[in-house]
Amino acid sequence: MNPLREDLHALAEQAPAVDLAALAVRGARRRRTTRLAVAIAAATCLIAGGGTVLFQQLLPKPPVVLTPPQTTAPPLPAEGVGPVEQAYRQNCRTTACTKPAWRIVTRDGDTYELAPSRETGPLEVTADGRRLAYYNSKQRTIVVRDLASGRTWKSPLTQPAKDFSTEYALRLSPNGLRFIVSGWGGSREPNKLVDVERGTVSDLPRGWWPVSVSDGSGPVVLTKAHDKTSQVWMLGHDPITIPDFTYAYSALAPDGRTLARLGQTVEANRSPMVQPDGSIVLFDAARGGKETRIPLSGIPAELQPARLGSWLNATEVTVVAAPGSPRGPASIVYAVDVRTGKSRELFALRQHGTYLIPGLVD
Repeated sequence: MNPLREDLHALAEQAPAVDLAALAVRGARRRRTTRLAVAIAAATCLIAGGGTVLFQQLLPKPPVVLTPPQTTAPPLPAEGVGPVEQAYRQNCRTTACTKPAWRIVTRDGDTYELAPSRETGPLEVTADGRRLAYYNSKQRTIVVRDLASGRTWKSPLTQPAKDFSTEYALRLSPNGLRFIVSGWGGSREPNKLVDVERGTVSDLPRGWWPVSVSDGSGPVVLTKAHDKTSQVWMLGHDPITIPDFTYAYSALAPDGRTLARLGQTVEANRSPMVQPDGSIVLFDAARGGKETRIPLSGIPAELQPARLGSWLNATEVTVVAAPGSPRGPASIVYAVDVRTGKSRELFALRQHGTYLIPGLVD
């Protein structure tokens, strides 16, 4: 095992116990090897935690007043629900409590609780906040639901609950009707591309983590990290090599080719060896080649860029900035202009619990 990987593992062990680790996990455990270590290292020991979208309707506004911890919330209505801003799962405060249900917070400030049948397995929200996908344990499949109309689509892929007992990812296309569901560490380790409109299921190579899925027959992007580099593969093209060990990518930009990742530096004699450099890096996911590095501005010094998500328009991408201390400020979601690096605040997250942000690439 080389020094870089040893350093990354050490970082995973030493990282502060901040609940934002679950932000990108949806209740699943982070991989205890490369994925967890890289996520932590790329954010300077932070534990953090998305296609064209309607997410740009989120403008800076007063913080949403969320339902206080350990209070009740009405069940999610069958229809008539506005776009989701964020979702969270409260922490258990006693050893006897059961796994709390997900709570959905809309952009209008309404808070709802999901039914118990939707608590098992993955939960994801499209980048525009208008549709959610969840594992229905009774039907043994993933269901996509339009929050306004109440219409649902059932995945043609039947899966046992054990597929989601270890680690998994659910990556949705902008309209939620095409997705990748992946799992690691179990006996099956599925990696499937599912189209609920066409009723099709395609196998994807094992070991490749989903980054971005487009609607219809649009591009699919996967990644795989190695010791000091990573590969990015837009299906239909040859994989390209990234000179960073990272999983911190954005979704595919509206141009259908550009990806962003968080910049970082590696120095063998520094601890930690891998540290963020305060930049965002743009590159062509299909051809590779020249990269563009843009310094970020407008993010407070006590926060560090930790995760990327969807593109709000042709020039802005979402960034989650998280504190380096469990007693630090709440994490904040920003829109970053990739031409200038300037950031504008969208909304803040609760400081405790497990979080879900529409369109986050986790």
